[in-house]
Amino acid sequence: MAKVAMCQDVMVEYMGFMSISAVLKQAGHTVEVFFDDQLDEDRFIAELQAFRPHAVLFSILSPSLSWSLRLGRRVREECGAITVFGNVHVIACPGLIDDEAVDIVCTGEGEFPMLALCKAIDEGTSYASIDGLWVKTPAGVIKNRACDDLVDVDALPFHDRAMYNKYGFFSHSTYLRVMAGRGCPFRCSFCMNPVLMDHFGGKRYLRKRSPEGAIREIEETIRSQPGKIKFLFFIDEVFWVKNDWLHEFLDLYKKRISLPFSANFRFGGITEDDIKLLAEAGASNMILATETGDEEQRRGIMNKPVTNEQIFRIADWMHKYGISFASSCFFGLPGDTVADHVARLEFYRRVNPTYLWTTFFQPYPGIDLAKHEGIAPFIPEQKEFALTLHTDMYLDLPDRARLVNLKKVYFLCMKFPWLTKPLVALTKLKCDWFFTFVFGIHFAYYVFRFERVSLYQLFVHVRNFAINPFLRQKQTLSHTGRPYTPSAKQTTTALRTVSPPSEVQSQHMHN
Repeated sequence: MAKVAMCQDVMVEYMGFMSISAVLKQAGHTVEVFFDDQLDEDRFIAELQAFRPHAVLFSILSPSLSWSLRLGRRVREECGAITVFGNVHVIACPGLIDDEAVDIVCTGEGEFPMLALCKAIDEGTSYASIDGLWVKTPAGVIKNRACDDLVDVDALPFHDRAMYNKYGFFSHSTYLRVMAGRGCPFRCSFCMNPVLMDHFGGKRYLRKRSPEGAIREIEETIRSQPGKIKFLFFIDEVFWVKNDWLHEFLDLYKKRISLPFSANFRFGGITEDDIKLLAEAGASNMILATETGDEEQRRGIMNKPVTNEQIFRIADWMHKYGISFASSCFFGLPGDTVADHVARLEFYRRVNPTYLWTTFFQPYPGIDLAKHEGIAPFIPEQKEFALTLHTDMYLDLPDRARLVNLKKVYFLCMKFPWLTKPLVALTKLKCDWFFTFVFGIHFAYYVFRFERVSLYQLFVHVRNFAINPFLRQKQTLSHTGRPYTPSAKQTTTALRTVSPPSEVQSQHMHN
């Protein structure tokens, strides 16, 4: 059977990896996940070599691109394995197949193309014509058509969460990350979701598991770890799409799970009774994506048709029913000034979130806002995307240094109005270390309050994402987990595509 290594540079469970792994393991293949702490690349490669994989998978978000290409080149040369690149960056930029690090790109959902690839590896047959894959061959790149059908999320096996438990960060976690579906119905200009919707044929990409199916997986996961899970974090871009789904799900959740949870809130069609149901079911924290305190900016350049009045009404209901929530605020959009952000503090004080999540805009490939005429003049040449959205502004905007520092203390300015004048005045001075330090302190409050991490996990988060800006580049982790030690019986054969020219010439691209 095929052996598959899944590689990542961020200490978080990838739901896509867990889903693909579950499908592959169900068919008898072997899967291991590997973290690269970027402190010792030779050690990381040695761990991969010990596993002796047939295929090595990279799930590519734009900030991880350089890391994955660098590792991919070494994997091909030193491990003799097939490299497979997928996820949203690849969907937006499938031409990545031309890089020497890449053997295959997956142009859609990965479960069944990867299953077909592993079957071909196991049987020793060509994998050059698998739907959903572009494959590099001696005769050129074969651009196979997209898969006809999207994944039936209710028919998939439960996510393979055990694959992450070799890492202490996860094995000692008391929270559970859950995904109840795929996609989002909205087309915000700063988000990759419109890219995915257009790629997969519109709103058919948007799928929610049945309430019963989602609840059964949660129950099974909790039973497999008795007494461990204390909190759930639903990571869907929007927790629900239709209110009848929400009502059915919350009724089941309250009866059969009844643990506190956090989720991303969905605007539109919501009533006070719905907020009350969320509270009664256990919603202790929600994410209210307000994006900006300027309604014109939100409904205009950001293409998020939500009014300030809608936000105020929902915030008031959440306060009434005791649901804590975090609001969001973008920094780094063209035209924004320090004075603009100071003026918008009144909006956020009216909303009064438990935490104000600030983030820097990054013009990822394919997103609508990156194509806006007001963005292009400020995009720097050959600048990589940051692995976090907290410590560096991507665009070269006027007054950049002050905006970067204001972003780091914006929550404190909102929460404690008397701090606004002195903190804004300090942004004029060259004391970046001070703002980074202060941000680290209050961001630690966020990850502890909203993500319910353990003290150990809190330390890792703060170290990686806040205290030391240098780790923004490195994503340093505390360890790389136990090395994989193969048994004496395990063997491997490094496979690469060898296809007859006639097969290559018969392939075509399906848009």
